[in-house]
Amino acid sequence: MEVRQQLEQLFQDPQPIGAIVLERTPPPTAAAWASPPPPPPPPPPSPPSSSLPPAAVPASPPRRQGPLPEECAVFHCRGCWTVLGDSLQLCGQEPAGLSVLICFKVTSDVTWEDSLLVGLEGALLGCAYYLLLCRSCGSAVGFILYSSGSELAYLRDLFCFFKDSIMCYFLKNQMIIEASKVNFPAVTLKKHMQSMKEKLVELSSRAELLTRKLDKISM
Repeated sequence: MEVRQQLEQLFQDPQPIGAIVLERTPPPTAAAWASPPPPPPPPPPSPPSSSLPPAAVPASPPRRQGPLPEECAVFHCRGCWTVLGDSLQLCGQEPAGLSVLICFKVTSDVTWEDSLLVGLEGALLGCAYYLLLCRSCGSAVGFILYSSGSELAYLRDLFCFFKDSIMCYFLKNQMIIEASKVNFPAVTLKKHMQSMKEKLVELSSRAELLTRKLDKISM
């Protein structure tokens, strides 16, 4: 009983015997949070020394044979200014009665119809040809001769531009002139064809001589 009474008295009148103190550490200063500066980058390595002398720079680029681009003209469609060809591809002399530019090569913007047309008047009377068209605007810009008389036979399978449908842009002086007002120097393939024929005859003679020698050896 005495123990019980003492316990009840102890809980009714508690006596604090101590206190717990919590100390909060001060926040770190800004200097503590700042990251150290990165180390400076190493200096670039010096280029290796070479005992070879520097390469010589040519005084001027080599010139190619034939006409230079700045001395030539670009052929544009009169309707939409699409590039159709240039004067480097001229390969024939303009025939009498036809105002055309004769080229052996054109750009991919030149197309032609599948159906043949027959000339009913003028210099193309009785000739069969394909009509050349500008891919961009669909304008008729020339023809490809399919069949004709002997006078125009050299034009077969070549691209003939109507001068009235072509504008010429000259690269050298940056001038634009109608093709009908320009006289290009006459260009012909006759000399080239004659030279090719002579080479073919020479090759044929050599082949015949070689065949005879082989026949003698085999006998």
